[in-house]
Amino acid sequence: MQRNLLGVPLVPLVLLVLLPISNAASANPPPPVVGGTRVAPGAWPDVVAVLGPHGSCTGTLIAPDVVLTAGHCADIAPTHIIANTVDYAVPYAGDRIAVKWTRAYPRWAEQYDVAVLMLEHVALPRPRAIATGCLANRALRDARPLTVVGFGLTSPLADDDNTALHEASVPVLDPTCASDLGCAPEVQPYGEFSAGGRGTDSCFGDSGGPAFISTSVVDGPRAEDPVGPVLVGVVSRGLALPGIPCGNGGIYVRADKVTAWIERITKRKLTRVGCGGPADDPEIAEAEDEADGSGGCDAGGARSGTTALLGLALLAAIRRLRT
Repeated sequence: MQRNLLGVPLVPLVLLVLLPISNAASANPPPPVVGGTRVAPGAWPDVVAVLGPHGSCTGTLIAPDVVLTAGHCADIAPTHIIANTVDYAVPYAGDRIAVKWTRAYPRWAEQYDVAVLMLEHVALPRPRAIATGCLANRALRDARPLTVVGFGLTSPLADDDNTALHEASVPVLDPTCASDLGCAPEVQPYGEFSAGGRGTDSCFGDSGGPAFISTSVVDGPRAEDPVGPVLVGVVSRGLALPGIPCGNGGIYVRADKVTAWIERITKRKLTRVGCGGPADDPEIAEAEDEADGSGGCDAGGARSGTTALLGLALLAAIRRLRT
């Protein structure tokens, strides 16, 4: 999530800060993981700070030279990332790498709020594996605890100034993201999920950060499947609830829904962890092919119908981005 205000204020959702999800809406300043603890050196070297002239976000290294972050984080015009650090304000700490190019998911404001950063060279940390659709479905349905990690703000009021990496364990609230007005109708059900709340949440600056689930040999039946934390969600925004900016819970984009798109535009093969069932939704690849034809981060994509227009207006009004 970005840490600086970018237009219309939106409330951050997950760990740190959430960024605005609508082209017509701007983002509030991003906070870090609320209700969490500081990360020990070396614990999450693949969770990176995404920095630009207009703010900061969090991201996850998913290939040696590819970072996954939030779509609205493209608005900060990322110039570089810092990997393998627990405080991006410490001089000369971590692995600082320039960003070659940034591309947000087509119509990210209405669909999947994600973006990818191609780095100028490979990073030192090992990239994080991504849960397949069947594993994500199982973990979210069973309400496994999630670990959110980010460089966002840590105060529920988002009135602090943080550059350190924090983590927290949060519960799954709604595995299909169908119960909150801030959920994106175009990707329901299963395109997003909500998690956190009761004082533990992502905040401004956490936008784009990861939500991990822990896996075991039960999840990955193949010998080559890595065991341990895998990426299941990306911090996007806060729930459409009144009250404090951070702490009520947030909305996350499911990483498995955009892996085919990521591999297509980056030409990189991502590591996946399965569960013995069908890997991903068979309709996703076709849908992504159609979406990819609409362009990059500037593609708004016209929507027809009065209902759709009213829906966009409502989402723009209630979405609280974690930037």
